[in-house]
Amino acid sequence: MTTTSLAPSTSAPPTLGTAGLLTALSALLLSVVSFAAAGIAVPAIGASLHASAAEQSLVVSVYALGFAVPMVVGGRLGDLHGRRRLFLSGMAGFTLFSLVAALAPDIGTLIAARALTGVSAAAMVPQVLATITASTRGRERARAVALFGATAGGATAIGQVVGGVLLSVPLVDAPWRLVFAMSVGMGVLAFLAALRWMPATHAPGHRSLDLLGTALLGAALLALLVPLSQGAALGWPAWCWALLVASPVLLAVFWLGQLRLHRGERVPLVPPPLFRLRSYRIGLIMALLLQSAFGAFTFVYALAAQTGLGWSPLHAALVLLPFALCFLAVSIASGRLAPRFGFRRLLTIGGAVQAAMLAATAASLLARDDGVNSWTLAALLVGVGVGQALMFGPLVGALIADVPAASAGAASGVLQTTQQAAMGLGVAVAGGLLGAATTPAGPAPTTALAICMIVQAAFAVTFALCALALPRR
Repeated sequence: MTTTSLAPSTSAPPTLGTAGLLTALSALLLSVVSFAAAGIAVPAIGASLHASAAEQSLVVSVYALGFAVPMVVGGRLGDLHGRRRLFLSGMAGFTLFSLVAALAPDIGTLIAARALTGVSAAAMVPQVLATITASTRGRERARAVALFGATAGGATAIGQVVGGVLLSVPLVDAPWRLVFAMSVGMGVLAFLAALRWMPATHAPGHRSLDLLGTALLGAALLALLVPLSQGAALGWPAWCWALLVASPVLLAVFWLGQLRLHRGERVPLVPPPLFRLRSYRIGLIMALLLQSAFGAFTFVYALAAQTGLGWSPLHAALVLLPFALCFLAVSIASGRLAPRFGFRRLLTIGGAVQAAMLAATAASLLARDDGVNSWTLAALLVGVGVGQALMFGPLVGALIADVPAASAGAASGVLQTTQQAAMGLGVAVAGGLLGAATTPAGPAPTTALAICMIVQAAFAVTFALCALALPRR
């Protein structure tokens, strides 16, 4: 029998290098950009393929479900069978199914292709952070984690801008197909780069997969994410509420099974000792706060900008562009700041800055009765981007600081599943509470956006308080 250990490895890690890091990050960039660009393209897809509103929502939600549900399994398979191998397999699948989506003759084919694209993303994306954890140390890791945070946070706005630009191409009969064709081109380049520069890492030890735990975790996540993604569109039928009730029960059964396997010196899907690490445990709570708030913001911003203010997708995306560029710049800089000031201090400052800027932006929105000036909103969102960058990149670094290479895949999978589920939770709550903004009786779209920002500011304050509870380094 092999006991799951969280003792740090003393062997020299394989070298990642700049080319290897950029290659690994391409999977994260591609998965997020594809999701954001497809969300912008949904109305055009519906008009082109004569899809209903429910079918249009499935184009986005099945990708998110396929991405989030098997994420932990993808991380664990990378630990067992090699992270480079899983990365290449996932990238190949992502590219192939993106091609199917670009050529889809009907909405059913497109929905199926997007679901399989999400599953492929779940195979490749957990290998990114796991490879960074297994093949870097010290300042190199801080730099890599900063770039990871910059990519993860900035890719959403970049995807929206790219989607808006591609949808504006007048030379193509159905410009939405270019959104998925873009993923094909990026996927081919990333696959070839991985063959050349991606280092091979894995976790030594017992090579087995907890099949029962995999099934229970998958069922628990589906029971949570299916109602969150489809409940609002379907009017919250009884079965949605039944699944939401079943989800924590299934999760409890899963966790009891993980504890039993660990006590029996077998290899669980999620090593329980991970949650004995204070930095990892608190970091997951902070990730839940950060991602759920950001998910709600992106949803309400799109609702306010396109439905309420009548902005085009490109206009709405361009207002976010300064936010994205600022986020990228500050995230990269945080890699140099973290070794000097420490994760704990940067995270506390980031939460405080974002809370202050969100409150200022909300006050500006509530004070204007004659609409929203694009330049003013873009300038205020730059400050929000500074705070968010100081929250996201250092958070990933703090969370994985004590995770050994042997558990890197499982730790990465749990983190990214938490992030995806939190994004879905934020969207669902925002849709339920603020969806009235689209009706004459509801609040103005700018008021709805201001309310969302006030709630997000409260989450940022809580985030900063959690940061103070992290271990001092």
